[in-house]
Amino acid sequence: MLLHRCKCGTLIPQELRLCPDCEAKESDKVSRHMEYNLRRRNKKAAAFYVSAEWRKVRAFALSLYDSLDMYAYYVQHKIVVADMVHHITEIEEDWTQRLNVENLFPLSNGNHGIISALYKKDEATKRQTQELLRNIIRQHWKGVGGIEKVLTGLD
Repeated sequence: MLLHRCKCGTLIPQELRLCPDCEAKESDKVSRHMEYNLRRRNKKAAAFYVSAEWRKVRAFALSLYDSLDMYAYYVQHKIVVADMVHHITEIEEDWTQRLNVENLFPLSNGNHGIISALYKKDEATKRQTQELLRNIIRQHWKGVGGIEKVLTGLD
């Protein structure tokens, strides 16, 4: 019988994708996400995040910053790959800003958790964090005349 390693390192038969423990964890994760999407998530926001227009703008925003986590670079002084894009002004707060590249901030999953926690702390901390993110974008594009100049140069 041919064996391979599960993501946890356990040897399992080749025809299985995951060991029983990881399979149970995966199943639990899927059902939690499904329950969250059905009961808690804003339906309009959920539809937006799977739309072609969002995927296109998200990919553009990541490429604009070379997939660099701007928070890690400017605040933590580390080079970290960004794997998601954060709305500085949340879409629940201002729907019209959802596709505005100047409102998008590339982050790693870990730093997105940090930013989300700061947003949830209180309104003053949220506003300070939003201003910090906007200042980072301004600082990043300052040398080339601002993000507006970069965006108009792409047309």
